[in-house]
Amino acid sequence: MTSEHIKTRHKIEQIPDISSFNGLLDMCTLTDEDKELLKLHYLQGKDFRYIGDILGFSESTIKKRHKKALQKLSKIL
Repeated sequence: MTSEHIKTRHKIEQIPDISSFNGLLDMCTLTDEDKELLKLHYLQGKDFRYIGDILGFSESTIKKRHKKALQKLSKIL
């Protein structure tokens, strides 16, 4: 993972509340599934395997989608 992704993750983890987190997601062009992925991972602490089971994707697909979602979020943060 690149240093940009790490910085983005830290910024996401420092968002103070659910409302602010949802506001951030509303500002970007992510699919509903990618928004759900981020909510499950950052708000509920679920791992990628669990998220893949819930959304119907493999763990590796979830990891790729997570990385792309972070790239989009890094432009906003």
